Amino acid sequence: MSAHAMLDAPAFSPVETPSLESVILSHVEEQAVIELDALVILLPSYSWNQIFHAVDTLARRGGVTLRRHRSEYSLFSTRYAA
Repeated sequence: MSAHAMLDAPAFSPVETPSLESVILSHVEEQAVIELDALVILLPSYSWNQIFHAVDTLARRGGVTLRRHRSEYSLFSTRYAA
């Protein structure tokens, strides 16, 4: 294949994948309450740090409520009546 043919080839558009934050929100909305450790198990393609960062961002924006009890973190849906 010539260099010109490669330059003229149609560009592949990336497949839209949901953001980590939206994936976390869907899990929280589905279960109402979920522990952070459970999210880490449910999302093996992400590191603990990536998940915690996304959870922290969601909590700061008001998308979820994050509570800590001793060494465990729990996420609550904003619709959860505690």
